Amino acid sequence: MRILRNFLIGLILTIAAIAALMLIPSKQAIAPMPWEVVVMPDGNSKVFGIHLGTTSYRQAQELFHEYGKVAIFTQEAKSPSVEAYFNSINLGGLSAKLVLNLDVATSHIEGMASRAMESRLQPSGAHRYELNNDDNASLINAPITAITYIPSVRLDADMIRYRFGDASTIESDSDNPAAKIWLYDELGLSIRVTEGEKTILVYQLH
Repeated sequence: MRILRNFLIGLILTIAAIAALMLIPSKQAIAPMPWEVVVMPDGNSKVFGIHLGTTSYRQAQELFHEYGKVAIFTQEAKSPSVEAYFNSINLGGLSAKLVLNLDVATSHIEGMASRAMESRLQPSGAHRYELNNDDNASLINAPITAITYIPSVRLDADMIRYRFGDASTIESDSDNPAAKIWLYDELGLSIRVTEGEKTILVYQLH
């Protein structure tokens, strides 16, 4: 009887210990942060594990464990662009939207646009083309030339200075006087700060 009682007590204590361990929050996996920018030997920046001009769309998918979606954007007086976008990624506990610009020949972009499954006019005046599966697959090894990162948490001036240091210059946006653009020339980075709106970080080739 005593043996059975001791067994039951031991079993209860074991279950309680396992339950307690389950309630302890696990540590957030270490991940690259937006202010951790490294200038590589070729002069281009590496951030989020992406070396601009070198890392491919496929490699970015592996880094983020997400496939993302690709579309073509065309607008009068502007060069067409191919953009892969991720509606929500989480790096180091920071949730954000992220867009990757892919390096694709203009002739290839035009061909894909002509075969697009759908075209929609955007509020900006640009046309957005949804690609078919074959054209999507053809972009998998395209190099990434720019990253647009929009964190869910708005960064104010103090936070930006603390994380990125002093900007090379701070400019006003001619289209929106309320917007300030912080330029970090050595990093190929611009940070757009607008009162009441989300912060937009853009990393580009030098």
